[in-house]
Amino acid sequence: MKKINNIREIIVSLTAFSILIWAFSKNQILGKIIIIPFLICSLAIFFKNIFLLLNKEKISNVFKIIFRISFFIYVFGFLIYSVYYAITTKTYSLFIIIGIFMIVSVRFFKMTFFKKK
Repeated sequence: MKKINNIREIIVSLTAFSILIWAFSKNQILGKIIIIPFLICSLAIFFKNIFLLLNKEKISNVFKIIFRISFFIYVFGFLIYSVYYAITTKTYSLFIIIGIFMIVSVRFFKMTFFKKK
């Protein structure tokens, strides 16, 4: 059952990767910057599951960490851009929503990388 889930995730990640490569080739530079973390995430999921199928747990954990780092780069990049957008358009009420997302993101980051043992 576990191997079937790994194979399913491999297929999904390859599908996402092929769609993202297509989108990457069709976009301008700003669009490409937004797509890069998703490309890294899909490749990390692909390789993580490949190495899980090969029973290489340590190498699989490396790709799991690469996935997490890429995900958080996107999340915090989006939040920083949101702050920039709120300042330039003078929509200061947007800071409440950004603050809530920032608190949740930082808490999730701490739970992901700094687990208590």
